[in-house]
Amino acid sequence: YDATPRAGLKAFVQVMANAERYHVQFSALYASVRFENHLGHKLSELVRLAVANTTECPVCMAGRLPAAIEEGMSEDLVGQLDDIDHGEFTDAERAAVRFAHKFGSDHLAIDDEDKAALRRHFSDTQIVELGILCGLCLGYGRFSAICGLSDDVCVVGSASPSTGLSGS
Repeated sequence: YDATPRAGLKAFVQVMANAERYHVQFSALYASVRFENHLGHKLSELVRLAVANTTECPVCMAGRLPAAIEEGMSEDLVGQLDDIDHGEFTDAERAAVRFAHKFGSDHLAIDDEDKAALRRHFSDTQIVELGILCGLCLGYGRFSAICGLSDDVCVVGSASPSTGLSGS
């Protein structure tokens, strides 16, 4: 992370260093679920960005995985995440993005139709990986947003340099 030009990502790592053991364990799990799943890079990135839109985490929304771009994810497609019914998504992508959006914004709105759509397009393994990916992105995206971390500003309000948490 030291080599990243992204100030928000550096700030995130600095904050997480306050609980280094858990951050290291989380990072290993997150990397495994995000990069070594059975969903593919493009779908994983679309799901991650759909959740990021619900958390309003600027660090999460700013990132793009090059492997997802190589698999066909474009900024045009990312811009269509707000209107997946009219965007240029596959049916599988629509099902996953709809699930991710509801997971992040109103998980109790996930209904039998959403679950059936997932079952039409994904294996049980993929559905569980999708849920875990959404949960990890949701939790840390919300925490990053609460901390005020951003790729635009590295220092957070009146944050102390040692924690990055405002008022700490």
